[in-house]
Amino acid sequence: MKIKHALLPGLIILSIILGIVLIGNPSRFFVRKNPLPQTVSEKPENIIPPESSKPDVAQKKENNATTSVSNFSGEDIKEYYGPVRHVFFHSLIVYPQMALADTGNTNGYRDNMLTVEQFKQVLQQLYENHFLLIDAKLLYSFNKNGSIRQNKLYLPKDKKPLILSIDDLSYYSYMKNGGFAHKLILENGIVETEILTPKGNKIITDDGDVVPIVDAFIKEHPDFSLNGAKGIIGLTGFEGILGYRTQWRGKQGDVERKNAALVADALKKSGWTFACHSFGHEQNFLKGTASLAFLRSDISLWTSQVQPLVGPTNVFIGPFGQVFTDGEARRKLLIDAGFNILYGVGMDGYIKYFGNYLVMNRIDIDGYRLKHNAKKLYDLFGLSVDANF
Repeated sequence: MKIKHALLPGLIILSIILGIVLIGNPSRFFVRKNPLPQTVSEKPENIIPPESSKPDVAQKKENNATTSVSNFSGEDIKEYYGPVRHVFFHSLIVYPQMALADTGNTNGYRDNMLTVEQFKQVLQQLYENHFLLIDAKLLYSFNKNGSIRQNKLYLPKDKKPLILSIDDLSYYSYMKNGGFAHKLILENGIVETEILTPKGNKIITDDGDVVPIVDAFIKEHPDFSLNGAKGIIGLTGFEGILGYRTQWRGKQGDVERKNAALVADALKKSGWTFACHSFGHEQNFLKGTASLAFLRSDISLWTSQVQPLVGPTNVFIGPFGQVFTDGEARRKLLIDAGFNILYGVGMDGYIKYFGNYLVMNRIDIDGYRLKHNAKKLYDLFGLSVDANF
């Protein structure tokens, strides 16, 4: 870990105050992410079936839209016809010993997260296996009437497209003793991480989570990204965003929102984009019992509290992979609310272009996958990473 400097000791007082304010149910997020026992063969997020078990490839050559490969000019550029993979991660464990000591949440950490070192191994292996980060928007265009069409994709020869996303980049209160970063901050215009060390000291680092690690990796290996593309950040809002308690009211909340918006702007300028991951990440998404009234309220909270800070988005990342089904009123509500790019979860490579929207499954690369689906990860990506920490 590369330590930049220590923050003022007085901030420890603020941390104590934050802890008091946020006390409630510390396992709120953890319970959502581990609703089923370890014996299931598939993670709970992935038991929600898509409309079809086969990827939709019918529109592969239906239009003449093209993509730009400006940072690979002069290389052998080819139209790409293979699969487009989409992987996602959660926040990274900086101090494994703290994650193991936080016994109430350790199993959740093991299943849903990676350590910093594991993630760095994944990133290096993806690069060595010729994957190339792309902006997901290169895959599609919308006609004036709102219908969607699939673009042709042109890439340097032998490169394989990869979309990357991050879920729940809010640094929830339940994670405060788990060895994670506490928030993203700006240091001289660069997004870095604020971390609490095992000794209780707050430090600023440039490798404390997915965002700064990917930023640094692309700076060192620009041929890992097409035109500077980074990834998609899926945000909830019930405990704020990016480590800032933007849900607070009053003057302190105003300060949190101002600082969060500054970080969000810096992220967008550096190649990151944002998505709605629902406001509350409630269990009823997993159970399939979310009502129209609930969904309408949840989306309204997100658009009123989160969207003003990160800007508008048409991307919805389904909590637990839940994006409902075609023709269902709840999916129609999402589309009518402006979310015409829907991302679920699954290792099946599912992608389908509907009349006016797209559904695509993402593959979670986390402790559970490393332990239970190692062969599949190797077959898809050439990954070989130790599941233990």
